Formats: sequence, structure tokens, C-alpha cells
Amino acid sequence: MRDFNLIRLLASDGTWDAFEDDWRRQCAELGEDFEAYAGSTFAVVSDLVASEDKRAGVFGLQAEDNTFAAMCQVNKADLPKFVGPVLRTRFITLSPEYDLTDKSPLEYGSVLTGVFTEVLGLAYLDPELASRHIKFHLRSPQDIAFFTTIEQGFRERDIFASIHTRGMWLYISRK
Repeated sequence: MRDFNLIRLLASDGTWDAFEDDWRRQCAELGEDFEAYAGSTFAVVSDLVASEDKRAGVFGLQAEDNTFAAMCQVNKADLPKFVGPVLRTRFITLSPEYDLTDKSPLEYGSVLTGVFTEVLGLAYLDPELASRHIKFHLRSPQDIAFFTTIEQGFRERDIFASIHTRGMWLYISRK
């Protein structure tokens, strides 16, 4: 299983450029046109990358070899039905390597687990993003099955005040 770190991607410090260069390289190695593959996705998040908003950002899941396995958008917002702000993770997007090649379920699960644990770290430890409530938007029925298994494991261990999946979302409230 690979070790990952979730890093905020910013235009000002070069992390966004490093991320884009890595995904361009991955596309080239796979014979994929980068603009066709990721152009529209990058266009959607580029304003957020440039804004450097403390309560919202684009994050890259970086492996120990400095490649990026995924990206996601994370924001802290006041939402109806919650007391206090909610840390939302949306637009989880896998890298070309994970999206376009035959990775094993273990490798795919490693990336999802990396995003999950690193976002929990933000919810607990990041001074700007710390939140009692956390929501993950899931990408597919396979993601629902994966996170339902995680939900059951955490529920049995009584780690969170609540954890459940509903629709395409995983909801967590910290104790």
C-alpha cells in the first residue's frame, strides 16, 4: 500500500504547476491527450487554485515518489441541518494512471483510503478547515460499497459520534 499526503494546490507556490506537469506526463505516457482528458476539470478548479481561500481549496493526493494519484475540492461551509460548519470533499478525481489503467481493487482502495484519512486530518488538525462535521461526495456505486464497509468498521469501533452513507454522500460527525 502506498503512503500519501494531501497537499493544498496553489498557483503561488508552484504546487499547482507540479500537479499539472505530473498529470500531463501521465497522459503522455498513456498516449492520452491532456486537454481532452483533463482540460474541463482543470478549468473548473483553476479559479479556486488561484484564489487561495482559507476555507476552500483544491488538494492533491501526493505519493512518496511525488506523483499525484488524485485531486479533490475541499471546503468548509455552513450548511442547513448542521450545527457548526461542515468540511465537504467533492469532485474526487483520479489521476490518469488510476483512471486509465487496470489498477487492482487494493490499489484503488489505497487511493480512496488516502483521500479519506487525509481529509479527516484536515477536519481534526487544520486551523482553517477543522470541523466537527465531514461530508464526502462519492463518485460511483463502487465508492459507495467501499465507504459503506469503512462506515461499518468505524461504527463497530465507536470512533465517531455518527457515520453513515446516504445517497452519494458519506456523513461523519466527530465526537
